[in-house]
Amino acid sequence: MNMLHCLKSFLAVVDYKNFSAAARNLHISSSKISKQITWLEDELKIKLLVRSTTSLILTEKGYYLYKQALTLFEQLGKIKAIGNTEKLELKGSLRIYFTVTPMIPYLTSLSIEFIKTHPKLEINIDIGYQAVDVYSSEFDLAMTFDKVINQRLVCTQLFSVQRKIFASPAYLKEHGVPERLQDIEQHRCLINTLYGLQNKWIFKKNVISVTGNFKSNNADLLKQAAISGMGLIWVPCFSVRNEVDAGLLVPVLPDEISPEINLYAIYPKHLAYEEKIRQLLTYFYEQALADEIANN
Repeated sequence: MNMLHCLKSFLAVVDYKNFSAAARNLHISSSKISKQITWLEDELKIKLLVRSTTSLILTEKGYYLYKQALTLFEQLGKIKAIGNTEKLELKGSLRIYFTVTPMIPYLTSLSIEFIKTHPKLEINIDIGYQAVDVYSSEFDLAMTFDKVINQRLVCTQLFSVQRKIFASPAYLKEHGVPERLQDIEQHRCLINTLYGLQNKWIFKKNVISVTGNFKSNNADLLKQAAISGMGLIWVPCFSVRNEVDAGLLVPVLPDEISPEINLYAIYPKHLAYEEKIRQLLTYFYEQALADEIANN
């Protein structure tokens, strides 16, 4: 058997704590993974896993091999990166998990453009409501604004974005243009209930208490209300980019800065140097910078 293939299967079994989940992730059968683990144990003459009907326990030698194998695949990834990866043909599939955020339409459009340049690559996108879902999901890559800490996952900041205030020209014509942050408190504001901020808009120098008669946990509904002249909206700049370009919304107090929101990329440790993931994340990052959506 191929040692590298067997080691990759071993890493997947440890990460997913389950033969079936590892097999689905690697697109091979559970029986094949079982044979690969048995071959590794015979080849190395050590016991890697203690198996029961309900769990897998990593032995001390197994843990040592796991750490060494991660280092090995890290080095292999660096070796592959020496070549011209622009000419590398990407194949296979990528299962991507997005938590529900205003970033979904933008990241989806980038994913579509990426797959156009790699037609032999298949992308499957699932949407979930909570970052905690990534702990149990069988995905190759997840994107979320929530930092996730889990021993089997890599969580890395891809880039950060800014939230700013926007309104429709019609609303500003009727109610006037705010000249300072304190003026916002006298305006109707559209409130996003998803993130628990409720009636607080946070800026680097002030926290503003806002009120309004339209609330939602859905960013698209709030954006629709803002376009209709229902009030001011405080959102990440990328989520209203097309509406600003079309003149449907305009910035309000554009020099006021909110704390940055970090977008995180999350993937299983055994996929840390998977070329498909590396190239897709590089594409996300470079396009977000080019579109002036992301901060360095």
